[in-house]
Amino acid sequence: MSNTSLTMSRRSILRSGAAFAGVASLAAPFRAFAQLQSVTGFDAPIASPYGPLSPVNDLNTGLPLLQLPPGFSYRSFGWSGDMMNNGQPTPYSHDGMSVVEERGPLTMLIRNHESSNARDLTGEPLSVIDARGVYDDVRGDLAPNGLTGGTTTLVLRNGELYKTLPSIGGTIVNCAGGPTPWGTWLTCEETTTDLRELGGKKHGYVFEVEWNGHPLAAKPIVGMGRMAHEAVAVDPYTGDVYLTEDRRNVSG
Repeated sequence: MSNTSLTMSRRSILRSGAAFAGVASLAAPFRAFAQLQSVTGFDAPIASPYGPLSPVNDLNTGLPLLQLPPGFSYRSFGWSGDMMNNGQPTPYSHDGMSVVEERGPLTMLIRNHESSNARDLTGEPLSVIDARGVYDDVRGDLAPNGLTGGTTTLVLRNGELYKTLPSIGGTIVNCAGGPTPWGTWLTCEETTTDLRELGGKKHGYVFEVEWNGHPLAAKPIVGMGRMAHEAVAVDPYTGDVYLTEDRRNVSG
């Protein structure tokens, strides 16, 4: 995606009002759905048509990480500590993710890392994700090697891991987010930490990330608000953006 198309995508969202829809407008449909469930009994547990669950070994590691029905299989990839293509270890605290583009045999998946000052298994501080776009490069006692949140991109070829790339660094507590209809990922900071007194920046923003780590990812979308963001959903027909906030015991 070109610089222009990325910028125009963001502008088109904001120009459409970014329609941060209120919960009240959704209350009636959800009440109707709940009533339908109570009448039909869809909320009652039923037997799975696929059979009982049992431990199944991961095809890559041989470890029984998941329980699945008979005949199902899986493989893991992109573990914390695995070396990325830039020579940096894969960050910790995997969180929200989505496939943002498919191109022939290639599949591009962007993944959040919900951390701020992570340390490895030996207790040594990890480093800022070395992406082309780094939002906040503050250092100090809090994060001696930089803020360790952000996103990485996994590129799969025919279902196998092909490469892992850094896609944004210098953010913190990247919890959830959401894909856009034009093939980018909106990563959300679930915090309102202000690091300006330490020479850093304010946090609590949404960032738009391309799979190949475009430098523009480091520019926050201020119009989407500063808060403890959780998820984002973009209506592909209207361009309306729906945001959730994870402020414990206060927001929904």
